[in-house]
Parts: sequence; C-alpha cells; structure tokens
Amino acid sequence: MSKLNVVMLLTITSCFSSIAWAYTAGPSPEALWKEVQILQKTHAIMPGSTPFQLGSRTVDPYTVDLANTLAISTIKKAGGILKVTRYSNGSLVVKENYNAHKQLVGVTAMLKAAKYDPSDRNWIMAAYDPTGKVLAYGKVGSCIACHVLVRHQDLVFAPPPTQLLPITTWKAFFSKQEMNPAYVTQIQKHPEAVVQ
Repeated sequence: MSKLNVVMLLTITSCFSSIAWAYTAGPSPEALWKEVQILQKTHAIMPGSTPFQLGSRTVDPYTVDLANTLAISTIKKAGGILKVTRYSNGSLVVKENYNAHKQLVGVTAMLKAAKYDPSDRNWIMAAYDPTGKVLAYGKVGSCIACHVLVRHQDLVFAPPPTQLLPITTWKAFFSKQEMNPAYVTQIQKHPEAVVQ
C-alpha cells in the first residue's frame, strides 16, 4: 500500500470514528488516545498552527496543534479560529508539547461529545504522556478553568502568537514552573494578542 493510500485511510478512519462519538458521552481514554495517534501520524496541523511554535513553559517550549477534519471544517467555515463560536460535535483538538530538543514530552486533547457535560460545552479534556499513559481524563477542572478565558471561542485557544495567556493568569495555573522567555517576548511584542 502506498504512503498516500495509508494517509488517506488514516484520515478517513479518524473522521468516521470521531463522528461516531459526536452524539455519545464519549470514548474511553484509550480509544481517544488512538484518535490522537491518527492525527499525529497524518500530521493534521490545526489551521493557524505551525510545527514547533512557541510554548509557554520552559519544560516544553515548543508545541504543535493538531485537529481532526470536523474541527478543521468548523474553523474554516467560521473564517478562522478566533471566529468559531461552537465546534461541531466530534471535533478533536490536540496539543503536542515538546522539550528544548524537540522531543515529545506530553499531549493534551479536547474532544467535543454532545452528551458529555453541557455545563462545560461537552468537552472531554485529556492529558497523556508520550506513550499514551493517561494522566488526566474527563472533566478536568484545571483545564476548564483556564480555557474558560476563551469561552466565546468554545474554549479553544488560537495558537500563539494569535492568542497569548497573560503572565498573571499563566503564573496562577503554572505556579511551580518557569515561563518560556521567548513566550514572554511574544507577549511584549503582541500585547493585542493577550487574552483579556
């Protein structure tokens, strides 16, 4: 099977399995990890994201944002991530976190499942180590508390430098970590991009 056929098969598989969860309470953490892996293998970069863009923390100063076809379609139909007010059920967005050597150190994911939790717009939040070990899954309060800053975008941040966390908010959520100096520079260069 050619490389193109494999990529097409993985993309189609990703689309149909996410659609299957669109109207349920959501998959298991392990099943969601399999969906994340499909996006990783197909390099399904979220519109507005770039490979190894700046991350906010020194422990993972680089990130890559991925999205499935439903999320990408929602972003495109809205005219960009800043204009999305509701993601389609079944949308999956993923953030890969990389260290200074550009080695994967963690993965976070958000899956929209219609019957999951209407109070948090039906997003399932998940965090994994690079091997897929589940670190957090479900209604993760610390994730939701930060993402509520962009509730007008259905809790999904735009990639930097389009949107940046304020330093005070960042310190409240990551008090035991250091902020990436390059991210601080972006905040200084782009004050209009800082989420209010």
